[in-house]
Amino acid sequence: MILLQAIPFVVALIGLHVIIFKPMLAMLAERERNIHGFRKEAELLQDEVSGKLAELEERLAGARAEAGAERNRLRAEAKKAEDEILAAARVKADAALSEARATLESDAAAARIQLEVAAAQLSRQIASTVLGRPMGDN
Repeated sequence: MILLQAIPFVVALIGLHVIIFKPMLAMLAERERNIHGFRKEAELLQDEVSGKLAELEERLAGARAEAGAERNRLRAEAKKAEDEILAAARVKADAALSEARATLESDAAAARIQLEVAAAQLSRQIASTVLGRPMGDN
């Protein structure tokens, strides 16, 4: 009796094993292999991305250094041009100042001469008025 009851159980167990368990275990094993493969592929891609990122960072640092050198060169050129312009302006200003001083000195000398002449005439007039007679030219 137990044997008769065990036979359908064993047949059902073998049927379930062939129909359900074996394909399901194969599918789970394939899934595990796929997951493992995808993880490896993701790690490889991550390594590749990290390498390319490092390369880009290196190129970016080189470009920054090159831009800094170019900026410094342009600043030096601008400073040199500024110094040249200032030097030329100083030369012009010094020349204009020297010319203005020369003009001022000649005008001052002419004014001194005119004042001396005017002072001499005024002193003669005062002397003539004080003495009551005309004064002659000496």
